[in-house]
Formats: sequence, C-alpha cells, structure tokens
Amino acid sequence: MNTLFMVRSNARSGQEDAYNHWYNNVHLAEVLSIEGFNSAQRFALHETQVQADQPHGYLALYEIDTDAVTETLARLGQATWLNMSDAIDPESIQISLFAATTEKQLSNS
Repeated sequence: MNTLFMVRSNARSGQEDAYNHWYNNVHLAEVLSIEGFNSAQRFALHETQVQADQPHGYLALYEIDTDAVTETLARLGQATWLNMSDAIDPESIQISLFAATTEKQLSNS
C-alpha cells in the first residue's frame, strides 16, 4: 500500500512565477533525492470546485515507501541543504500524511 505525503501551499503575493519555478525545477528533485521518497507530482487548484472556499492554490503529492515512513520523515527533517524559496508563503503550508486503505482501483473504460 502507498503512503502519500501531501503539501498544500500558496505563493506569496506577486511571486507566483518564482514560486512555481522553484517548486517545479528545484524542490521536487531535491525531495526525491531523499531516500524513501518514490514519486512527486504537483497540482494547481482547478477553477471548478465542489466547495467554493479553498484556502490553498497548490498541492504537491509525494509517494513514500510505506515500510519506511518514519525514517523517511526523519531524513527530510535532517535535510538542511534543501533550498527553500522566499516565494512560498510559509503561513499557508499545510502537510498531511495519508496511508492507503485499499489497492488503487482503475476505471473499466
């Protein structure tokens, strides 16, 4: 089963381009270089929503090796070499971990 490390965040006002450049071209690769992180993908909030009030404009999903979640998070915490950007709004960052409860199911179509 998979464990997802989910990071919701926003760019600082007026720094959207710098934020996206840093996240896409620097940060994802740095996090993926940490043992235990298997994949990464970013998403921007879609204009169509079920609930109107959405506090975060961006989501990063990282898949973590399920057998080593605690160790992977410890390595992340020790990675003082990560290049953080001033373009990210630190007040907006929200991180959650979710463990899969079922296997991935695919559409028949």
